[in-house]
Amino acid sequence: MNTCDCPTEATPAKELDEIVTRPRFNTTEDENGVTLHIALPAVSKEDLKLTLHESGLRIEARRADAIPETWKTHRDNGVARRYGLELRLTRRFDGTKATATLDSGVLTLRVPVREEAKPRQIEVN
Repeated sequence: MNTCDCPTEATPAKELDEIVTRPRFNTTEDENGVTLHIALPAVSKEDLKLTLHESGLRIEARRADAIPETWKTHRDNGVARRYGLELRLTRRFDGTKATATLDSGVLTLRVPVREEAKPRQIEVN
């Protein structure tokens, strides 16, 4: 799986005066597919959008800096955070069968290998 067109660490968003941050992520691959673990701290499921178009996978997320009223902060910029990541899937992977879970600020995305791309045994007659 190759990354492409990923926003830089501080890419200005065109429609808002917010900064789009590329989240940290890592990938692991096995014979059945690839798993991505993407750090999206304080992002809720409702504020997460995953889009697959052809071979491009786009991840967009937003979190508000909601600080409980009982807390005192030393620094509060009051700016909501936006995350953006674009990945390109090779033909080997089947993005239409991808699954995603969000738990404790980590998005786990599993993209399986296409059945026709898996190695198979050929019988000899």
